[in-house]
Amino acid sequence: MRISRVQINNFRNFRALDLKLGDSVVLVGENKIGKSNFLCAIQLVLDPSLPDVARQLREEDFWDGLPRPLKRADTIRVSVDLTDFEENAAQLAVLAEHLVQPVPMVSRLTYEFRPKATLEGDPEKSADYEFFCYGGGREDNTFGYDTRKRLPVMVLPALRDAVRDLANWRHSPLRPLLEEAASTIERSTLKKIADDIQTANSTLTDTKELEGVENQINDQLESMVGDQHALETNLAFAPADPERLIRAVRLFMDGGRRGVNDASLGSANLLYLTLKALELQQEVKQGTRDHTFLAIEEPEAHLHPHLQRLVYREFLSRRRHLDPEDDADDADDADDADDADDADDADDADDADLFSNTTVIFTTHSPHVVSVAPLRSLALLKRETPGREATYGVSTVGLDLTDTEVEDLERYLDVSRGEILFASGVLLVEGEAESYLVPALADQLGHDFDRAGIAICSVAGTHFRSYVKLVGPEGLKIPFAVVTDNDPPAKATSKPTPGQTRCLDLLSIIAPELDTKKRATRLAALESHGLFLNDSTLELDLLAESDENGVVLSEVLLDLLKPGKTLKQEMEGWIADPSKIDGAALLKRIKRVGKGRFAQRLASRAADLTCPSYLQKAIEHVTQ
Repeated sequence: MRISRVQINNFRNFRALDLKLGDSVVLVGENKIGKSNFLCAIQLVLDPSLPDVARQLREEDFWDGLPRPLKRADTIRVSVDLTDFEENAAQLAVLAEHLVQPVPMVSRLTYEFRPKATLEGDPEKSADYEFFCYGGGREDNTFGYDTRKRLPVMVLPALRDAVRDLANWRHSPLRPLLEEAASTIERSTLKKIADDIQTANSTLTDTKELEGVENQINDQLESMVGDQHALETNLAFAPADPERLIRAVRLFMDGGRRGVNDASLGSANLLYLTLKALELQQEVKQGTRDHTFLAIEEPEAHLHPHLQRLVYREFLSRRRHLDPEDDADDADDADDADDADDADDADDADDADLFSNTTVIFTTHSPHVVSVAPLRSLALLKRETPGREATYGVSTVGLDLTDTEVEDLERYLDVSRGEILFASGVLLVEGEAESYLVPALADQLGHDFDRAGIAICSVAGTHFRSYVKLVGPEGLKIPFAVVTDNDPPAKATSKPTPGQTRCLDLLSIIAPELDTKKRATRLAALESHGLFLNDSTLELDLLAESDENGVVLSEVLLDLLKPGKTLKQEMEGWIADPSKIDGAALLKRIKRVGKGRFAQRLASRAADLTCPSYLQKAIEHVTQ
């Protein structure tokens, strides 16, 4: 099962959010964009631990854009669509009566907060409102705690105190694991262990030194409050009561030398998440719930970047790799398997229970978490324009991408650490030469890419299609520009150049309504849609822009090559008279050094360069 769609109307910073979601969810967005409010909205529908008093909202929970005073027609509504449950009998039993679509099955659970039906006129105070929850879009089809406890959402807040929760018996995810284990231990065995502990306690505390401490405490208590109110205390390292014995069990690290309280915040969070995963797995096996929606705010808290990637790759990637047909085949084969195979199958089943019956929802600021996320799990919250007064959402679920394109983009996000999703704008370029040089040139034009939130994305070639689909108007709607080489043929021709063909193909994705227009019209529209071509290649366009550029190119090349006498004389001639520079020879020398290395060194001389007009236009486009 999974949440396929969330609709939020008039709740806090959401005017009319309609967001489609995948198997797992990685929700990103700038600060104060509403990521926590998004989880709060889902809790209103699905959280069984949320008391009714918390579901009775207040006027300040209404979207700020609604005119005050509020009118009778102003309501808060949150709808959660659930799908992929028809093969699970338990989930089907819970959700069948809430269907809004039969094939494939989709059920909808809705929370609504609105003026009371008996109210005459517009609401004036909190008591004029009521909430109710209903399924299937039918207000007479109400649901409550019994439904939520079978399909609960659990939210781990960003400011969680993992150390405190692990130490607190009531809140520790270790508790259900220990209680389950204790239930299988014979009573007589526990009694013998308790007796042995009592003996060990006595051996330790009967020493003269500790006995003195114990008497000192009791004497002080008696002195303070008298015999009638004094407490009877004794020192021990564990309770001797068999019923309380399990509660004294604690996790230790480093061979038992350190407790969790002594652990770093990162280690405590890692332990907490591990135990929480085991707790969820156990509850599914025990049949206390049919599915869990585990929401973790800022899962990166206190974790080293490599740990972030390792831990959350496990959470995010394992579920999509589970093949239901394979699971069915494994179940058939298990009938005839030997004991060893049965054990292996049981281990596999445990993994399947955890990952097939848990939907993971992350809200994050970490590009390291995004980098290991399946592409279809990504969702981005953005502010509406103009006015930027409300939040809307976009996701990658419905992107028209082939499996190969998805794999390419996931590899790119992995290598780039997902920076593209956090950008205010994206400049797509062919290679590392532009990656080094363009930000330096932009800085000379007064555009600091870091301050503007602009990300440079090198596609390491000319395959821009999948990237444009990802960030473009049908994808994440991130402002972007594409800079690519014209690559003109050696001989003049009436046919479009490779660069023009490439850009026309991208234009058909960005503005398909122009497909019927003449080629000249479409070529004229490229720059207005963020597609920028040079005359040849980056280095040759720099050379053609000004003689001063030619001098800088030659000086950098001379420094990197350290050529022999003849070649040195030729390049010194270029520096003395840049009109003599041979473009083909220049490119040949640059390739000998390496275009990336050359651009990296050239970037240090950006202040001496004149930016080519096509790059200047692209920079202006993406920063605006």
